[in-house]
Amino acid sequence: MTPAKPAYETVRSREWIAAAAVLLGALAFAYAGLFAYSFKEWLKPDYSHGFLVPFFSAFLFYRSWPAAPRKVRWPEPWGLAFLAAGMGLFLFAGNTNIAKEWLQGLSLVINLCGVLLLLGGWPVLRWGWPPVAFLIFMFPLPYRVEHWLGGELQKLAAAASAFVLQTIGYPTLREGVILHVQDHTLEVEKACNGLSMLLTFVALSVGMVLVVRRAWLDKALILVAAVPVAILSNVARIALTGVLYNEAGKELGDNVFHDFAGWLMMPFALLVLWLGLKLLDWVFVPQPDGPDRDALIRANVANPVHLFMHAVPGVGGKTAPPPGTGPATAPPSDGAAR
Repeated sequence: MTPAKPAYETVRSREWIAAAAVLLGALAFAYAGLFAYSFKEWLKPDYSHGFLVPFFSAFLFYRSWPAAPRKVRWPEPWGLAFLAAGMGLFLFAGNTNIAKEWLQGLSLVINLCGVLLLLGGWPVLRWGWPPVAFLIFMFPLPYRVEHWLGGELQKLAAAASAFVLQTIGYPTLREGVILHVQDHTLEVEKACNGLSMLLTFVALSVGMVLVVRRAWLDKALILVAAVPVAILSNVARIALTGVLYNEAGKELGDNVFHDFAGWLMMPFALLVLWLGLKLLDWVFVPQPDGPDRDALIRANVANPVHLFMHAVPGVGGKTAPPPGTGPATAPPSDGAAR
């Protein structure tokens, strides 16, 4: 096995530079068609976040640079296995046309991980795989998945919006994805099913998990909440449009529905996510002389009853006096009023 050498020496060697250039050049040539297709998809609303994904991945590399391994081992033969698997998946997707673009995007992630492993060894792969894996958000979902997911989101948005409007006092009749709100008709079109918001917010949530320095429970909350928060934001948008249709007229409702409210969805989703994290901060409050927040969370997850023990007399604080008893007092002296 090749011994590990200082990184600053290895990456300056002609052999390493030549190998890196050949590998990256070959991948760029092989995936040129996929990049061209993805660029066209980024021009559509559902995948407009794709333009930012490569830049954010580069930012993740820059941010984690101080933690990069100081020694690398190359060539690492296991990197060839990654490259073989990645190219095999690339050829399979191209020949069978099964989820072609997405699977080829996944194969690019595998191949880039293979390059990291081949040129730097396992420590470099452990350091660099999160930014590389984030690149998967550049590529569009398989058509069948996108079509099914968009349809389900469209129906869910219509049903939830009708419920909200009825709850706040606006008589609403739903026929499929068409809402009859008092004297107006509002159709939840395919373009307004919330798929764009969902994909963008999921990518943003994963990016937040990779960047923020919080407890693992907070990061899990960010990931789990991404889908419901995105759906909630779209439902709020549609319900607000229904209210404006009846209170301010169709013209203003259309402008809000298609323009202004669309810009507000992402800040609203981020606000909901921030409130969820603040709620965790209020629930898990470490004591100055007690365990830190991570230890406190682990203890409460292991035994959830700890969350309620502060309400039990004699547990977690001063012992409460027995019911019906008050503070002890000295007996009255002779002659005192009784």
